[in-house]
Amino acid sequence: MKILVIDDELELLGAIENILQKNGHEVDSASGVKEAKSKISDISYDLVICDIMLPHWGGFDVVDAIKENPLKQNIPVIVITGMDREILDSTLTYADVCLSKPFTGKELLDAVNSLAPVK
Repeated sequence: MKILVIDDELELLGAIENILQKNGHEVDSASGVKEAKSKISDISYDLVICDIMLPHWGGFDVVDAIKENPLKQNIPVIVITGMDREILDSTLTYADVCLSKPFTGKELLDAVNSLAPVK
């Protein structure tokens, strides 16, 4: 799968990339909203993993930009967050899967595999 990972915590971003690449996925990354939106509009991805707590609540903007675009809305989205789950559930309607920080590599891979396209 070709996966875009978006997070402004560069250490976590690198760890996620490493886990996904070791499991055979092609990974692209973005550390900010502007870069993420540019990549999403220019490149086709099979999956997007996005931190919600990007500066200025930017993760919500990224997820909305994907799910409100008729050409991109079928791309599955995993959101990652340290926010309280009840607050998140009431404000985020577009995520296919939500991972609460901290999460394990197994939890990440289980979430990715649950959204893998059927071959």
